[in-house]
Amino acid sequence: MAEAEKEAGKEALDAKAKAKVKADAKADGNAAAAPSGPGHMKLVIVGAVALFVAVLGAQVAAPLLNRIIEGRSQAAAPGAEGEHAAGEEAAPIELAAADSGKPEKTEPVAPAQYVPLDPPFVVSFDEEDGTRYLQLQLQAMARSEKTVEEIKKHSPALRNSILFLLGSYKLQELTTLAGKEKLRTDLTTKANEVLAKNGSEGQIEELYFTNFVIQ
Repeated sequence: MAEAEKEAGKEALDAKAKAKVKADAKADGNAAAAPSGPGHMKLVIVGAVALFVAVLGAQVAAPLLNRIIEGRSQAAAPGAEGEHAAGEEAAPIELAAADSGKPEKTEPVAPAQYVPLDPPFVVSFDEEDGTRYLQLQLQAMARSEKTVEEIKKHSPALRNSILFLLGSYKLQELTTLAGKEKLRTDLTTKANEVLAKNGSEGQIEELYFTNFVIQ
């Protein structure tokens, strides 16, 4: 009976020993496998961080590089533009220098010739205080002998038109400087119309008052 108990106790000790060995072996296996998991994750994290830094650096560096390149191109451009502008400004100066050497050709102005339209013109005006008179002497100015001869030739027609035009004015209009100047302009226009109507190619350049009296 005692031997049986000893055997049973021995077997129980052996079982405990085997269980402890298995437990230790399992713990050693877990301990060996555990370090491999966190190390692998660390490598993955480090790689992801490095990739992120590389991408971020490229995004930051790209605009900086573009600005540097643009700055260099702009620094070189003003010189070219300045040379181009200088070339454009130099051309008119050269042309002006070339033109200044050529004297302008102007036709000489023919001397003025005067033709008196005699006798003096006398026009009456009926006013409230009675009849008033205008005595007017005229001379026509032209610049060709042919026109002078045509003025003399068509003097009757010229005098007729001038007398009618004088009669269309009011005496008050002829007492002012502006009124007299308007009369002189109208008489010159009317005289040239008469010359053109009679086939004259020349024209009266000016009509001058040599005497202007209101009585």
